[in-house]
Amino acid sequence: MTINIQRARTFVETTGTALDRARLVALLDGVVPPTLPEAIQALQNPDGGFPVGLVVGRPSALSPTALALTWLRDLQQIESPEAERALAFITARQAPRGIWREHPEVLQFDPPPWMDPDSTPADIYTTALCANTLAVLGDDELPVDIAVAWLQTQQARDGLLTGFRAHSSWLAVPAFERILGQETRATRRLIAGLGANLSPEWSPAMLAWMLQSLLDAHYTRRTELLNRAWLMLTDAQQPDGSFAAEEGEDPVQTALQALDVARRLQRNG
Repeated sequence: MTINIQRARTFVETTGTALDRARLVALLDGVVPPTLPEAIQALQNPDGGFPVGLVVGRPSALSPTALALTWLRDLQQIESPEAERALAFITARQAPRGIWREHPEVLQFDPPPWMDPDSTPADIYTTALCANTLAVLGDDELPVDIAVAWLQTQQARDGLLTGFRAHSSWLAVPAFERILGQETRATRRLIAGLGANLSPEWSPAMLAWMLQSLLDAHYTRRTELLNRAWLMLTDAQQPDGSFAAEEGEDPVQTALQALDVARRLQRNG
């Protein structure tokens, strides 16, 4: 089974922003825009990060910077000066023991729980997110190595990271794979935990995001977890090409992630 790529494409074309459409064309057609979309250039702060809530004028934070880097990746602009500055921002914010934590100044903007600088579950999530970003898009293994060492101390008995269990765990997979490899006990426990946790209650956005992480970690259709999640995602596509969204989820973002997964699976067989 696969998703209907043309329907998903039409959904993004008709409901997405100019940035969404540029990402779509780069993903499916390989057409890279001659210049970065204004939406990205206008948002990036002088320190290289992207602002809380993606609102111009606010201070930079780790989560929106990681998100913006996924846009640059879709646009095939990961070697651009903007991407290099964003990666440098994330690297510079790592604490000596390997943790990434949002700056307390984000609290004035009522951030979501996974950005709370006073929360250990948020520390785990943010560290997994930043380690993922650097493992997939960066060249320096040292910050990823230090982060993975700390994240291993946060694995529960079922193999998942504590806190935001599913999200943090799938985000950590590419970092674990890069530093430890797929066959080590810690990585295998992470995958097994995700497999046990996967259920019909997962939203398409969760499925697509996890699938991207698994592909980033070089897992293939030979992996049961990847196959199960892919079948669940294809079953979730709506007649208009979109995927059902829960509160707070962006259906266009999910469609773009699903298209990225479909493209990579087609390419890799």
